[in-house]
Amino acid sequence: MQLNWKAAIALAALILAINTGARQAMGFMLPPMASELAWGMGSLSFALAIQNLVFGLAAPIASKLSDRFGTLSVFLVGSLCYAVGMGVTALWPTPTVWMLGAGVLAGIGIGATTFPLVLAAVTRVVPLQHRGIGLGIASAGGSFGQLVYSVATPMLVLIDWKIAMLALGASCLLLIPMALPLLRRPPAGSETQAEDVPSQGPLLQDRRFLALAGGFFVCGVHVAFIATHLPNFVVACGLPLNVAGNTLAIIGALNIAGTILFGAWGGRRHPPQLLMLIYLCRAALVMAMVVIPPSSMLLYAFGAIMGVLWLSTVPLTSQAVALYFGQKRQAFVFGMVLAAHQVGAFLGAWGGGVVYQLTGSYDLLWIASGIFGLLAALVHWPVRREPKRMVQPQLA
Repeated sequence: MQLNWKAAIALAALILAINTGARQAMGFMLPPMASELAWGMGSLSFALAIQNLVFGLAAPIASKLSDRFGTLSVFLVGSLCYAVGMGVTALWPTPTVWMLGAGVLAGIGIGATTFPLVLAAVTRVVPLQHRGIGLGIASAGGSFGQLVYSVATPMLVLIDWKIAMLALGASCLLLIPMALPLLRRPPAGSETQAEDVPSQGPLLQDRRFLALAGGFFVCGVHVAFIATHLPNFVVACGLPLNVAGNTLAIIGALNIAGTILFGAWGGRRHPPQLLMLIYLCRAALVMAMVVIPPSSMLLYAFGAIMGVLWLSTVPLTSQAVALYFGQKRQAFVFGMVLAAHQVGAFLGAWGGGVVYQLTGSYDLLWIASGIFGLLAALVHWPVRREPKRMVQPQLA
């Protein structure tokens, strides 16, 4: 029995809620771990930077392996890696285990259970006329997960950071029953036939790919820096830790609406135009964090605006990939774009820790994030012509 496309969107949203929520909640572990274990913030954040890098490398590899072994098999292995990576870190907290568990194993698990495989599954089953809003709703699941995990994780950290880490790992096991109906191979001929675009040559020679990858690189810098270091930034400013939790929860809540809005908007407008708008707004916002004195109200306003922009790049980038490179290559090409995102995430997560350790401030990272945002907007400017869309055949 084929899964209804509306149910597929709902399952995809729940999967991405766990995948994204658990990953971004790990930043809450850094302050208590640094205090209890006397590890430097640079070493702690380096493991999460490695996680982001491994995550990015794993995504296109998982997409390729899914062609050979099936999407479901790859996803199940990834779910187990995600859960085990967090579990061993809580049970045996040493620098080596933190690096291998939270860094490498969790990174593999995240990359094998994240946007490329999940959104490609949504694209396969959702009718073309509903695809923009469908990808937006599915992507917004990540924001919903961030909201839930940002509220729940600080409360668990107050009890014990090890309990919080074990809870994150246990939640990753829920990915398995959710993936079974969504990712099992459908009967032959049952998938929605979509428009396809012939290959235009090597990806690294395609300016559309380079623009999308460059923009997603910057997105990775922004998201990883903020998700990883906002808790410590708040504490360094003399504000309570729960202000960071509230801010990340606001980001998650507002991005539910923002991601759906931009996903639907991308179905009617050329996605790079909207990506330019997002990156320009981000650039202005992060620069404001340098010139305005920090306060809880500033953080909450920052969270509200950034929330609308947070994961709104995902459905737009996914739509652009499907338009330019075709549905058959969507998972792999989006995985390659995501790899660029995670290289940026590596720099954002690690660079934030290094800069703070050297200077005692995050100002340089806020400024760099603003400059990157301007550059990301500029690289999308030449990608102005939308390829002609082929009409999707209607199923009987």
